[in-house]
Amino acid sequence: MIDNKTLFSVSQFTRLLNDTFREQFRAVRLQGELSSFTRASSGHWYFTLKDEQAQLKAVMFRPRNVLTGFTPQLGDKVEVLAQLALYEQRGEVQLVVDVLKKAGLGNLYEQFLQLKAKLAAEGLFDRERKKALPAQVFDVGIVTSLQAAALADVRQALARRSPHVRYTVYHTPVQGDAAAAQIVQALQKADAGAHAALILCRGGGSLEDLWSFNTEAVVRAVAACRTPIVVGVGHETDITLAEFAADIRAATPTAAAELVSRPTKDLLNDLDALWATLHGAVARCLEQATQRIDHAELGLVTPSAHVDLLATRLGALQTRLRPLLDDTLKRHAAVIDRHADLGQRLMRQGLRQVSDQLNRHGVALTRASSLCVTGLETRLAQHSGLLEAVSPQRTLERGYAYLERPDQAQVVSSIRNVSRGDSLVARLSDGRLDLSVQTVHPLNDTAIKP
Repeated sequence: MIDNKTLFSVSQFTRLLNDTFREQFRAVRLQGELSSFTRASSGHWYFTLKDEQAQLKAVMFRPRNVLTGFTPQLGDKVEVLAQLALYEQRGEVQLVVDVLKKAGLGNLYEQFLQLKAKLAAEGLFDRERKKALPAQVFDVGIVTSLQAAALADVRQALARRSPHVRYTVYHTPVQGDAAAAQIVQALQKADAGAHAALILCRGGGSLEDLWSFNTEAVVRAVAACRTPIVVGVGHETDITLAEFAADIRAATPTAAAELVSRPTKDLLNDLDALWATLHGAVARCLEQATQRIDHAELGLVTPSAHVDLLATRLGALQTRLRPLLDDTLKRHAAVIDRHADLGQRLMRQGLRQVSDQLNRHGVALTRASSLCVTGLETRLAQHSGLLEAVSPQRTLERGYAYLERPDQAQVVSSIRNVSRGDSLVARLSDGRLDLSVQTVHPLNDTAIKP
């Protein structure tokens, strides 16, 4: 609360008013008609917003007004989002406008800002991900409408400054509800066309006219291009999100063509410079080679003198070589004799050791074999006696016999297996008896009568 005892200077009070206005009216939506409009050299817009009964002065600074997508005209019905402030130097109340759009356009600009903030947060507009154009471009893909004036501008620019550049046009509508999807398809086709660079362009228009270039699908398609891409849409004041996603933003379609193409005359000048450099380098190489030949000629001798010199050197070498060969052969022969004597001694010593080992092993093997055979014979005799004692033949010789059926050769081991009148065979040690069963007696002597 301000009391009437406080004394303010004018600047103090205007600053207090300004702070109060900004605090109380930091985001105000207004609608009105433009009654004056001025674009300063700094790029800022100054205008008056009025209705039937009142008016307010307004300013929209360049960083904000370049995003509007159109240039206001006197009499335009507009909507603004602004904050109220006091221009202290003049003591005038004014609106500082953040957003300006034509009345009735709905929330297109708000959508623009929201999508821009979203894609910027994803890094889609980051400088680090942008690709540089090749130093020399000879093949360009142009994505636009065949009926667009922008295509004529690009063709004229290429024909005027770079007739050596080839180009392919990928037709797509650039305005309308279905344009965005077709622009995406054309971009993908152009990106697969193995061009050195791409241009996406169209002429100027309102925010609605350019809206296809602000759709998320088109912006992402521009960012996804593997080929360096330049986007030039409308006039210098027309701004679209596709331009933010491009590797390079051109102010106009003509500027886009100029950015991707280097003038033919510059290339020819470069070729001339390269030819002059190459010609000078070849000339220097020839001069140096000629000098080397001249120096080499000074050191040459006649063929006969050269042959005599070689013959003299050959004779000297032969004279030195013979003693060296004789000495080398004698040394090698002595070494071979020493190695032969040593080998014979080692061989004789080895043979004696092997012979001694064989003799020792032979004696041990004979002794072990004799002991093994003796043991086996003893065990064989023991087992033979035991087997002989329990053999069926010895049992029969002691008076025993066994019974079997004559037709089955089956031993009868129990009285329960025979009946009176059965024919049996009794086997003895020296023959057989044919028997007939008269009576069957068990161990308790009670006759069993079948």
